[in-house]
Amino acid sequence: MLEDELLNVLAQLLDESDQDYKKVLEQYDVSKEKLEKLIFKLYKKHSNEDGEIDYSSAVTSGTMREINETIEEESETIGALEVATMTAVLASTYRKSYHQTAFTMDQNTDLAINFKKLNDSIVNQFIKQDWSGAIFSDRIWRNQAALKDSLKRNLERGIREGQNIKKMAKLFDEEFGTKRFQSQRLVRTETAYIITEARENVYKQNGIEQVQWLATLEGNTCSDCAELDRQVWNIDDSARPIVPFHPNCRCDIIPVIPNNLGSDMRKDNETKEYVKNQSYKEWAKDKGIEV
Repeated sequence: MLEDELLNVLAQLLDESDQDYKKVLEQYDVSKEKLEKLIFKLYKKHSNEDGEIDYSSAVTSGTMREINETIEEESETIGALEVATMTAVLASTYRKSYHQTAFTMDQNTDLAINFKKLNDSIVNQFIKQDWSGAIFSDRIWRNQAALKDSLKRNLERGIREGQNIKKMAKLFDEEFGTKRFQSQRLVRTETAYIITEARENVYKQNGIEQVQWLATLEGNTCSDCAELDRQVWNIDDSARPIVPFHPNCRCDIIPVIPNNLGSDMRKDNETKEYVKNQSYKEWAKDKGIEV
């Protein structure tokens, strides 16, 4: 069934994106550990018997400068790796989504599917679009600037307020954890968008005039996406909602093909079984889920 095969491709591409992006998340952990070692060195060298830092001593000895310079260096390392990795992930995902969507439609419809060879300029045009208020690289560097500022500010404030090493380490851990989460959320959101862009490119090249929203049948599907489930729009309708509708969105846009709209069965993503084709609201009602 076309829609299930398209959903399978979507899930596969999102999973591959997560796998390819792991090295960035690992770099966050490496950088955090490096800075935590310097924080330990700071307290070992400059704290009194109450565990409080002598700020003047930390400054004059150069320890504070070393930590701040390391914060700058690690932020640059993470940011550069993020931009390079996300660029590669999105380019690869666009190509895979484009070709696998064409293949899936060819195998599951009566259409004679056309598709073009993709060159780098075409792919780059799509992955560098500003579709959400800023291109992904700008968001990455803004996040890194915020990380640097927050780490430096918390370091100085923590020392001046007499915080112990345990509390300081916790602050650093929380800051890195937050930015790590934001980084993963960004790549997932950008990947979902690029998958849809590639798909809609295939749809348009093959004369598809309308598309339909398909929400994932899961208990944690949000009410907004549930409301959009099974709605149909003209493909060139600039007012229709964009996938992803929100960060970490797993909805899909499928082609409306005359005499091929919908099917008798649909995959339940919770049980992994095929169930009678239902809208999200109908499915949720059967499951006892409030929407």
